[in-house]
Amino acid sequence: MIARLLLLVFCTAGIFSTQAHAQFFLEQAKETLQVSGGEHKNGTLLIHNTSSESENIRVYWEDFEYKPPYDGTKSFLPAGTAPGSASQWVTFSPQTFSIPPFGQQNIEYSVTTPSQIQEGHYGVLFFERSINASLNHEEVNLVTRIGCLFFIEPMKRDKKAVLQDIGMKTNKITASFVNQGNVVLIPHTTYYVMQEGGLVLNRGDIGKRYVPPQASALLEISLKQKLKQGRYTMVVNADLDEGDVVVKEIGLAVDGSGQITIENVQD
Repeated sequence: MIARLLLLVFCTAGIFSTQAHAQFFLEQAKETLQVSGGEHKNGTLLIHNTSSESENIRVYWEDFEYKPPYDGTKSFLPAGTAPGSASQWVTFSPQTFSIPPFGQQNIEYSVTTPSQIQEGHYGVLFFERSINASLNHEEVNLVTRIGCLFFIEPMKRDKKAVLQDIGMKTNKITASFVNQGNVVLIPHTTYYVMQEGGLVLNRGDIGKRYVPPQASALLEISLKQKLKQGRYTMVVNADLDEGDVVVKEIGLAVDGSGQITIENVQD
């Protein structure tokens, strides 16, 4: 009986399984294209074979969506099934090929958008190899794949977001990052806490979220050190890249027992 082992290697440079990394890799982890309606764009991806044997590769497209809690986890879907699919816009060649030992292969792609594009469309071009192997005296079909994410977004990107629903949860400050725009936003959120007089006592990094349009991601802030009794200001910065940032100032009060309450919130 043939078992099927599927190893998924998603398109971030250097993040590969040991097996996939030992065989082949893509130079491009992500292609971001800003396009107008009716525009045609071409590009090239380069895949390398790092092994001493020829590799037979199959190329195909899938849609993807970021999943709650929007920490980067993706759901992969058949081409053309996601609401924001770009599968009908993208062609690529070759779709199957063989790479010689320590060789490389260019893959040409073309993107042709419809007369209007009003929001971001997303997908992934996968490169898959399949070999037969023996594992514990059983024949195994070993499949590995790597891919390049495609972000195809309108020239007029509306990178609009808010931090709202500021609250407390077991001494953690919580907020909702709400994407009100028309493209996926990947905010990198940091914070710092100042006491009265402007001295910074606490700094922290919440990391990145991957938030689709009209979706909301929960942010939780745990302070690195306990605050003494008094009043403080927390400044939360969600950096959207390219100079875009969402900022919120939160007034905090700490009582004698160390309990934190929110006194006010300002943009």
